[in-house]
Amino acid sequence: MKHFLLIALFGSSFATLSLASGNDSATEKATRAISAPRPDYPYEARRQHMVGRGIAILEVEPFTGNVTHAYMAQSTGYSLLDNATLGTFRHWRFQPGTVKKVRIPIAYTMNGEVITTVHVDAKPMDTVLSPFLGKGTVINGPMPQYPRTVPWKEKRGEGVYELHVGPNGDAIKARVLKSSGDVVFDQTTVAALENWRLRRGPMIIELPLSFHLTSTKYSVGIPKHP
Repeated sequence: MKHFLLIALFGSSFATLSLASGNDSATEKATRAISAPRPDYPYEARRQHMVGRGIAILEVEPFTGNVTHAYMAQSTGYSLLDNATLGTFRHWRFQPGTVKKVRIPIAYTMNGEVITTVHVDAKPMDTVLSPFLGKGTVINGPMPQYPRTVPWKEKRGEGVYELHVGPNGDAIKARVLKSSGDVVFDQTTVAALENWRLRRGPMIIELPLSFHLTSTKYSVGIPKHP
């Protein structure tokens, strides 16, 4: 028997922030970070005009908020910049019980700035959907990550996506019911949903998602409606 579920009227389930020079207070507020120092741009790297973009992943111990592991999912292209990035991020600390994993795109630019966007899964999809599906139903619920291969600029949109879940709880297929207006976001959303896994099935989930993109910040959430 198939179950149909319409999910709406939720607040945003993700927190984002833009971090550049002098933005430490915003960092702590947006990510519930107790300590979030900004990576330094190594002098030798600046002298040699090393620039690049990468993605760091921070794994956080939820009971203490301490970073237990940090690694580069995508290198900046220079070990000197990668080491500076990870050396700082390993000292970050979050409010206990708020996050488990943090994905951080980071950019070292020609004008000497270190710019990074923190994408925090502050409220896992299992928590967001528990009133409808029951707690513990969503085993794996990754959300779409807007690719850095596409130039980041001011964009926003809201779409509706349908996910078909098989009897064993694995996602079978996903499709766009209503486009967000951005083809890239629609494609990455469908790809992310097809990696979902639930504890039970079959069911069909109709999921509204909104996104907001700037040159340095990206956020995804379940939109609020009056």
